[in-house]
Amino acid sequence: IQRTARMVNWNGERVTLGTVVDVTQRHKAEERLRSALNSAESANRAKSDFLAKMSHELRTPLNAIIGFSEVLGRETFGPLGHPRYNSYVEDIAVSGRHLLEMINDILDMSKIESGGYEITPVQADIEALIAETVQVVRGQMEQQRLDFALSIAPDIPTLYADKRAVRQILLNLLSNAIKFTPPGGKIRIDVSTTAAGGIALAVSDTGIGIAEEDLENVLQPFNQGSNAQSTVQPGTGLGLPIVKSLIEMHGGRLIMKSARGSGTTVTIEFPRPRKPASGHAHAS
Repeated sequence: IQRTARMVNWNGERVTLGTVVDVTQRHKAEERLRSALNSAESANRAKSDFLAKMSHELRTPLNAIIGFSEVLGRETFGPLGHPRYNSYVEDIAVSGRHLLEMINDILDMSKIESGGYEITPVQADIEALIAETVQVVRGQMEQQRLDFALSIAPDIPTLYADKRAVRQILLNLLSNAIKFTPPGGKIRIDVSTTAAGGIALAVSDTGIGIAEEDLENVLQPFNQGSNAQSTVQPGTGLGLPIVKSLIEMHGGRLIMKSARGSGTTVTIEFPRPRKPASGHAHAS
C-alpha cells in the first residue's frame, strides 16, 4: 500500500487528511518491466558475444580462401591450365572479400551497440585521410566509369578525430555512393567549415537516390529502404548506421538529403575542434 497525509481545514479546524492506495498491481507491473529489461540486456550481451566469436571463426577461413585464391590468380606456382579457371578464382576472391566486409560490418555494429567500440581522437590530416580512402575504391570507380571530384575549402580547422573511424566513415559513404550510382555517374566530396566552426564533409552522388519516406529507415541497422532498385544490392544495410554511430561518438551529426532518382548527399559534421583529454572515448 501507499499512504499519504496532509493538513487541511475542516469546519474551521486543522485536521489531517489521510489516503491509502493499493499499489500492488503497479509494483507488479514495474517488476515485470525490470525483469523484461534485464532479459533484453542479457540477450543483447549474448548476441554480441556470439557475433564476436562467430566473426572470428569465419574470418580465419575466409582470409585463407582469399589468400589462396589470390595466389592462384597470380599463378605463382605455374599456369592453371584453362582460362576459365582464372575467372573462377577471381569470383572466389571477390566473393570472399565481400563476405569479409559483411562480417566486419556486423562485428563493428555489435561493438558499437554494446559500447565496446573505442575511439582515440588525435590531430588528423583530413585531406590525407580522404586521399587514402579514395585510393582504396578508385578501381571500383574506374570500372564503373564514375567521375570523381574533390573540393576542400581553404582554412579548414584542424580535425581531432579517430583516424580509423574517419577512414571507415569515408569508406562506407564512398562504397554506398559507388554501389547506387549507375555507370557514367558522378561522385564528389566537399569539405568545408560549419557555421559553428567545425568541419563538414559531404559525399554526393548522382545515383538512384532514396525516397523521402525511407530516409529515416536507412539509418536503422539492417535496413536498406524499400526502393526496389536498392534491395537487390548486396550488403547488410549497416553502412549508414555505422557512419551515424561513429560521427555521434565524436560529438558530431549526420545529415542526409536525397530524393528518388536524383542522387544522395550525406554530410557528416565534426564539432569545433578541441584537443581531447588523454584517454579513450567509448560508445554509449
